[in-house]
Amino acid sequence: MWRRILAWWFAIKRQTVRFMEAADVTLEGPALLAVAHPADWMAALVLVLGIDRPVRCLVPKRLVQGFVRRYLARSLGIILHDEGETYWREATWVLGAGGTLLVFADDMVVTGSAPGATAATAAGLMVSAEAQQPGLRIATYPVHLFLSASGSNSGEALIYVDSALVRPVSAAAAPDPAATKALSLALESRWRENAFQLQPADLEMFLRDLEEALRTGLQEDWASRPEWKQDAGGFVLSRFVSRWASQANYLDPEALVRLRKLLDDYRGLQRRCALRELEVEGADSPMGAGWRRAVISLEMLLGLPIAVYGFLNHLLILAVLWLGGSFKPNRTRSAATEWAFRAVTVLAFYAIQIALMTHWRGRAAAGYYAPSLPVSGAYLWRYVELVRPQARLLFIALTIPRLKRKVQSFRDGLYSELESRLAGGRKTASPPR
Repeated sequence: MWRRILAWWFAIKRQTVRFMEAADVTLEGPALLAVAHPADWMAALVLVLGIDRPVRCLVPKRLVQGFVRRYLARSLGIILHDEGETYWREATWVLGAGGTLLVFADDMVVTGSAPGATAATAAGLMVSAEAQQPGLRIATYPVHLFLSASGSNSGEALIYVDSALVRPVSAAAAPDPAATKALSLALESRWRENAFQLQPADLEMFLRDLEEALRTGLQEDWASRPEWKQDAGGFVLSRFVSRWASQANYLDPEALVRLRKLLDDYRGLQRRCALRELEVEGADSPMGAGWRRAVISLEMLLGLPIAVYGFLNHLLILAVLWLGGSFKPNRTRSAATEWAFRAVTVLAFYAIQIALMTHWRGRAAAGYYAPSLPVSGAYLWRYVELVRPQARLLFIALTIPRLKRKVQSFRDGLYSELESRLAGGRKTASPPR
């Protein structure tokens, strides 16, 4: 029932779970699903829904907050545990009873970790269960998971179950540390073949772009400080970041995808800001130089009343032409029809305006008013063409400070995302019991 409710919930949120397999996990018998992904509440729900077999899932309590979530976890067979809590017995009992246990990778250990450390818990559980029941054979399947780049709120989730590990039969009556170590290494080796990871060339390009973005941001921060002499030209990514990226590539590939998107958005916005600054600072003045600039400035000042007079006279004409679609770039009328429509509209309004002026002010005033209509309209056209380039540059110059603040906001978001990922990568995995 709860799986069906969960499926409805995913359908309402328009989330798709796609299941791919190289091995049949629906076969009877105990099975250990070792997921190459850090423990996560949404990932647990995706796996419970996507795998067509009753699954018990190990998830830390700190990731499942609130009464509703914990009740749902218990209803779905998720085993919640605290770091340091004795959950080993319950997990091994699931395997000994012929059930399916799903274990996430231990928290990523980048510095000072021994090979196989991220798979230590999964390997220890399997070896312990087999040691408690001699003759028990547990099928161990590496599982690769990819959640959408936008996190757990929308998009698509991909599950790939790899073929089972082939292990030598052990007759030991107690957990064998050597067997645990060997299985940890084998699991981690299969995890490194994650079907959703970036290719080496793409990962190298991502690290190079990330290094350039961080260096550029550092240089901009230092350039804004007076009397700061240090240069960021020699700065490179630390080994810790490179190791974390290599590990995240097979344990948490969606983290790299999200960082890649944030990095592309930041660089695109930074490029737009640089182009606008170059256009404002490097472009020649639309008014020219010297005496020509003085003449145009004087005309803009003296011609403003005439342009305003022409705008008021043609305001209704412009409104009708706009409502008629004359200013749309994708209009369907032919050029001849369009110009005929414009001419008829202008002449009709001219006739109405002249008639109204005759009625209100008399024929003498209308005689002066009639020729002023086309003259003021023509000069309004010239005035707009005169002011438009300068107004465009002024508008661009006014938008640059806002765009710079947006670039800074994007950069802060990139830094925060990277720092949160790295902070998660510094956690140490708990050793097997």
